[in-house]
Amino acid sequence: MKIDMPSENEIRTEIDKIITQGLGERKSFYSYLENMYRQIGLKYLFHDYLEIVFTIFLVSSVLVLMIKGRNIYHEQNIQLMYAYLFTASPILYLSMSILSFINVKQNKTYEIEMTCKYNLYQIVTFRMLVFSVICILFNFFLVYAATYFYEKLDFVKALVISIASLFLFSVILLFAMIRIKNRFIKYFVILGWIVFNFTLYMLKVDFYIQLLNSISIYTWLIVTIGSILAYVKNLKTLTIFRNEGGMI
Repeated sequence: MKIDMPSENEIRTEIDKIITQGLGERKSFYSYLENMYRQIGLKYLFHDYLEIVFTIFLVSSVLVLMIKGRNIYHEQNIQLMYAYLFTASPILYLSMSILSFINVKQNKTYEIEMTCKYNLYQIVTFRMLVFSVICILFNFFLVYAATYFYEKLDFVKALVISIASLFLFSVILLFAMIRIKNRFIKYFVILGWIVFNFTLYMLKVDFYIQLLNSISIYTWLIVTIGSILAYVKNLKTLTIFRNEGGMI
């Protein structure tokens, strides 16, 4: 009995059909996060919400007190406030991100979450996106507090600088999480941004202060938009990321 064998094109067509049916419809990043929200719920995505609220309150209090306490009320030193906002803007985001991972390690749920339908990194993606929205609102509050004490401070410019700093740091944080394998180098890069900028601010380095102030608001807007796009792109990468070492 002679059996007709399928041609190469027919085989390829059937393979593509099986793959397409198996993978299903490719969802957008927004749809992916929306499904995660519906299937898990905020109660479990933010099970440590009390710690997050406390962190927001603590960081806000410290940073606002630093605005009020610093001796920079003189007009000739008003430019230093832009440097302060650039330095301080990512601190809340870093604090909440670190808190998330510490809670996972302390509760010893890392291995469990990495084997669930949504692993740790995918849940972190959702949380970090929410954290960025919270930090934008926080920066608005921080800049408002700064303009309350320093009337000659340009509110729009200060807000754009703070948001640019927030997303620049967020991109660095995600890059370090995804691309850098060595844990020491990873922590050095992440904390290095904060320490470096904070040191230059505390030492009142003229070049650093003048550089931040000389950049036009339009350039800051371009930097902000570019860093937001890079941030979203890295968040998408994080949803399919698995760390072979099992540690962040």
